Amino acid sequence: MDKDKVEDTNIRWAKTTLFGLGGLFVLAGVIRQWPIIGKTYMQFIEGPGYLSLMLGLIMIVLGFSVRLFLGGDEAN
Repeated sequence: MDKDKVEDTNIRWAKTTLFGLGGLFVLAGVIRQWPIIGKTYMQFIEGPGYLSLMLGLIMIVLGFSVRLFLGGDEAN
């Protein structure tokens, strides 16, 4: 296989993994924080699902920029 194709496959795999796991963590965080409406800020950040919710959001953001982290070119 061509080196570029292997690199693109790896980037696609990493992006899919980060989006998938990030989505699962966000879903788990929202379920554990439920009901979110009516909570103060301190109640929200001290809640049981806050860390998983933030971890999921960070993973999703990293999924958008995975090409930069894995050394892909910016032209694509």
